[in-house]
Amino acid sequence: MSVRTVVLDFDGTLIDSNLLKYNAYFTIMPDMAPELIENVLGTMFEASRYEIITEILRHSSKKDNGQAREILQGEVNELAREYNNIVLNGTFTCPEIPGALDMLNLLHTKNIPAYVSSTTPEVFLRQIVDSRGWNHFFAGVFGFPATKEETLASIMKDQGVEPEDVLVVGDGESDRKSAEALNARFIPVKNGRFPVEEVTRLITA
Repeated sequence: MSVRTVVLDFDGTLIDSNLLKYNAYFTIMPDMAPELIENVLGTMFEASRYEIITEILRHSSKKDNGQAREILQGEVNELAREYNNIVLNGTFTCPEIPGALDMLNLLHTKNIPAYVSSTTPEVFLRQIVDSRGWNHFFAGVFGFPATKEETLASIMKDQGVEPEDVLVVGDGESDRKSAEALNARFIPVKNGRFPVEEVTRLITA
């Protein structure tokens, strides 16, 4: 049975922006120990920027007694604004993942609904998609605060499709886990290239 709906991660799946996003945390927090930021990113890079910034601040603010000071939401929001500015400007122009644009064109030609599901804040995600002239490729663009599982469940309900009719494509564990949770199909993005042949085979079976 052919796939009837495709749900795509964004960063690292459609655009080559993972390194840009990774490095931005070091830029907005230059006084933090790089090892601390690396450790946090090593365990939760796919989390939202708000969660990551909060975790970095929490780890950096330990008192002698081992208790962390209160992390103020305003502090997190200000750092997130700086991060958003860096990433937003970079993602307007960073290159596509090889093969991604070919796949978007193929899905559009075949009238197969394609969606974006990302941990990037939805308001910024929509700006990026719009700036790249990609709005016509997608039936919907979804990001934080919705989780990928929530987004996938909503898409399946709106499309009226069964789990086996849906394909999730992404480069992260969150993509695989969301597909697994809803019993959808999953194909990973590996080695910085979109899996064009694998996806084409499923949408034309």
